[in-house]
Amino acid sequence: MMNNEGQVARDLANSKLIHASEVTLKSGKKTNMHTYPAHFYYALTDVNIKVHYQDGKEEVYKMKAAESGVSEPERPHTNQNIGNKTAEFLIVELKEHPYKAPKAK
Repeated sequence: MMNNEGQVARDLANSKLIHASEVTLKSGKKTNMHTYPAHFYYALTDVNIKVHYQDGKEEVYKMKAAESGVSEPERPHTNQNIGNKTAEFLIVELKEHPYKAPKAK
């Protein structure tokens, strides 16, 4: 379990292939900088998250409870709950498909 000023990630399963966790992020709180391998996500509550990428770009993700999706590996970023309620979601990371930083030119 990780606690970062309003964020809790509870491990649900961990193997050579996957890492599954339940993530809770309180309203207004922000995660530390991190990456993800390819992953599946599932919203347990309505979610309104702003993603701040290390390169300065930002995106907003709004999901209703029970919405899900898949993502390619994610570059370094933080997540901020910009909604007015606690956001809860599941993430299943595929360890065999990690984020790989682009090679310098």
